Amino acid sequence: MSRPQTTATGRNMALIAAFLGWLFDGFEMGLFPLIGKPALQDLLAGSTTPELLNASLDRWFSVIIATFLVGAATGGVFFGWLGDRIGRVKAMSVSIFTYAIFTGLCGFASEAWHIAILRFIASLGMGGEWALGVALVNELWTKGNRAVVAGAIGAAANIGYLLVAVLSLSMNNFIDSMRSLTLAVGCSEATASWLLDHQAWRFLMLSGALPAGIIFLIRLFVPESDKWEEERPPARRATGARPTSRGCYWVPWLP
Repeated sequence: MSRPQTTATGRNMALIAAFLGWLFDGFEMGLFPLIGKPALQDLLAGSTTPELLNASLDRWFSVIIATFLVGAATGGVFFGWLGDRIGRVKAMSVSIFTYAIFTGLCGFASEAWHIAILRFIASLGMGGEWALGVALVNELWTKGNRAVVAGAIGAAANIGYLLVAVLSLSMNNFIDSMRSLTLAVGCSEATASWLLDHQAWRFLMLSGALPAGIIFLIRLFVPESDKWEEERPPARRATGARPTSRGCYWVPWLP
């Protein structure tokens, strides 16, 4: 018996989820060049002499950029494989959770190497979301619309970059507004200074966890790919299990 085709609403929700995922990817990628050096200057200030600070800052900035690129490439391969195993929707949820949470954790970093490790893990999820978002949308949309929707998803990352540019133009006003807001909700002056000094890098990194909210949109409204469902073996299609070498079935725990 063939599966019913995905509705137009389901296809649109998949496109929205992928669009938002790529938009936040672009925003996060553009954000680190904006706040990376103030962040590293803050973290390295007490660990090296003023004479060596600039050289150490440039070295760590290059290391973090390199680890991000390696992580994004690795994440595309790993989460692409995971998407084939557990489904596009579940794998995309895990990838977005990974890059959102570990970007947010950068706001608590106390050493430069903390950011390097956290950015590497975050980039694994980001690379996975790039691959899975496009795969899911292309499998749900009809052939005649694939080029258009793929272009729309790609444009989302550029919109994220644009948001960073707008933020950079109004950074001082943004910091002043956030300082007033944090004090108004009862935070102490020390907390406001911790969050918002040095171009507010901690606050902006913490805000990187916000895309995790997309996961609820995905799990509630985005359908699984019909093509992936049809290509699963019949036993796995019914139970989500996969056969072992002994003929038994193992059902993995899935988020």
